[in-house]
Amino acid sequence: MTRSIWSIGVWAVLGLVGPGAAYAQEARYVVMNLAGHPDDEDGATMHYYRHARDVEVHSVIFTRGEGGQNEIGPELYEALGAIRTRETEDAARRLGTQVHYLNFYDFGFSKEADETFDVWGGRDHVTATLVELIRSIKPDVIFTNHDTVTVGPSRQHGHHQAVGLAAWDAFERAADPEYHPDQLSREGVDLWQPKRLFQRYWSRSDTFDAVVPIGELKSAEGISYAQAAAEALHFHASQGMGQFAVRLARRDTYYFHLLRGVGVPTSGDLLAGLTPEKRPTPTLDYLIDSGRIAPGSRPQVDDRLAVPGQSVTLTWPAVAVDGASVRLSGIIDTTIVLSSLGPTSINLGIPLDATPTRPAKVYQYRRTLSSPPLRYAVLSGGTLLSAGYVDLEVAPPVHIEPVTETLRLRSGQNVLRVTGKAYDSGLDSIGVSISVEAGETTSKSAKLVHTRVSVDDLAAGASLPITMPVNAPMGNYDIRIAINEDRAPLEFIVQGRLFEAEAAPNLSVGVVTSYDDTLPTTLDDLGVDYVMLDSTALARGAFEGLHTIVLDIRAYLIRSDLRHYNDNLLMWVEAGGHLVVNYHKTMEWNPREGRPSWAPYPIELGRDRVTRETAPVSVRHPTFMNYPNQISSEAWDGWVQERGLYFPARWDDSYEEIFCMNDPGEAEHCGSTLLAQYGNGTYLYTALVWYRQLKANHPGAYRLFANMISLPLNPAAH
Repeated sequence: MTRSIWSIGVWAVLGLVGPGAAYAQEARYVVMNLAGHPDDEDGATMHYYRHARDVEVHSVIFTRGEGGQNEIGPELYEALGAIRTRETEDAARRLGTQVHYLNFYDFGFSKEADETFDVWGGRDHVTATLVELIRSIKPDVIFTNHDTVTVGPSRQHGHHQAVGLAAWDAFERAADPEYHPDQLSREGVDLWQPKRLFQRYWSRSDTFDAVVPIGELKSAEGISYAQAAAEALHFHASQGMGQFAVRLARRDTYYFHLLRGVGVPTSGDLLAGLTPEKRPTPTLDYLIDSGRIAPGSRPQVDDRLAVPGQSVTLTWPAVAVDGASVRLSGIIDTTIVLSSLGPTSINLGIPLDATPTRPAKVYQYRRTLSSPPLRYAVLSGGTLLSAGYVDLEVAPPVHIEPVTETLRLRSGQNVLRVTGKAYDSGLDSIGVSISVEAGETTSKSAKLVHTRVSVDDLAAGASLPITMPVNAPMGNYDIRIAINEDRAPLEFIVQGRLFEAEAAPNLSVGVVTSYDDTLPTTLDDLGVDYVMLDSTALARGAFEGLHTIVLDIRAYLIRSDLRHYNDNLLMWVEAGGHLVVNYHKTMEWNPREGRPSWAPYPIELGRDRVTRETAPVSVRHPTFMNYPNQISSEAWDGWVQERGLYFPARWDDSYEEIFCMNDPGEAEHCGSTLLAQYGNGTYLYTALVWYRQLKANHPGAYRLFANMISLPLNPAAH
């Protein structure tokens, strides 16, 4: 395929009315990459076909990565999904691809496709969702890193298994007129038979069906396609993918196995022997996202975040071609004639029915593309000169969200902290109603409250009062928040949990934070006296008066001062302190040349984890079961996402095994929480995901955590 096919000068822009508009008919290849999560995409292969072969390339990602870890901040779940969406879009601009999201929820690591399909609505639902996108994009070749293996040690993440199985099913069913025929009534959705489905090998195999030379130099930049893809990998900062970029940049070849094919046997690369099909020119969104068209002179907008019904002013600088026109499409459909004599301005009204796009963590799931809602195309004499997105997003008149998704309730006065913003400048205060419900009926233990919150207070963080009487029963409550504004009705529910948990009296704790903010919040809630240990404190070993020090998740990755002064902590333990170390990954923990062991006795981390949050737990040693909170088996009920991850694979006999647990069909694992006496003190390593449970105000996890940090003051422990 030659570059002339994609020459901008050939675009006969006829009837440009929206993202599905056809410009011209042409023959070209289309390829589609499938990935379970952001950063799973095969960036090097996509970049090669986009730039070396001039192919139309689409990246399809099943989730937004909500269930993963966050190495750059405390955000989790939907907020993390919004971060990873932005990172993926930035990476896609470097790769030259368009990203589509299927919006299946990332519920954390899964070992089984069956579990994944259950959460995602069933295998047929997942397959049908993919089929509709295939029928719309019409790829010649589909490729993925994920396979269909669901058993044995070589199986991938359960989400990856589901992607592989859905791809296997969809390959054939996209062309079946009996399969979900209702899809065919939608514009641009037609029966389609892809020609090949490939799986990429992670390393070279003795047998392979196709090879992609990603190590070839990209002449325009003087670097290889693999090196360019490695640059894109750096954008996935929340997953720490930059550390893998060097490894990718050194690759020269990718090898692929043909899973399914129709008609034409393959040899050479993924497209070998195929004839490009004649098809409509890609959508304007694709041309913009893939970088196939320059943005030209960008319009300026006087308000980048507008509400439905608002008027905004768009201004273009003077253009070289007098009389060129701008076609706006998306939430507004209109044409503007530009001038070469000076800037051109126009007032535009945001439609009342415009769907909000911000805050992204709320509205991201309503779209498969994450593009801004208004695009422009500059035309002259029937030729498309430039195109891009207007720097404009749409927000509701007012948005309020809780600081925490759950609230720990107590008898008496409680405060629900909320933040938000009135995007409608006409609002100076907001009426709010608060009710507390237990089960299906309004609890008589809490009164319905009507209040008003000023917009200024809301921006800084407002406190909503919730009063629970002394006799309110322990358990879960739904706190229903309703916004009483005609133009901005909104209702959301925060789960309240009324329970008792306490730390040992007069306990004093030191905290070494990483990128999460759970520990200080939890200690505040428990009423524990604590200090944040900075570099000076670590260097001086200034731990006087502390009973316990807690190291946050992956602190050894984030805190170079912790790595440098770790011996001071161990000396403090030996003298009588209690050190609690939360989970780490193998690469930042396991000793290697030039790096010592962080623990007083050897602990080698592996990749084992218990992913079922309902996995049975047995207590091997009752150290933390009685003080200051009495712990029952109910402490393990209702955990979120998982039990733990990166469990120790081997450990010294000096450690006591505290808990044992296992996923279905697997052997019991007893290394999740290890306790050792070291000198006069104690050292605790725990790979359980306490931070997720504490964020969710899980009663049992709260009590267990309080008991763990209270160990030095436990009379029975001495």
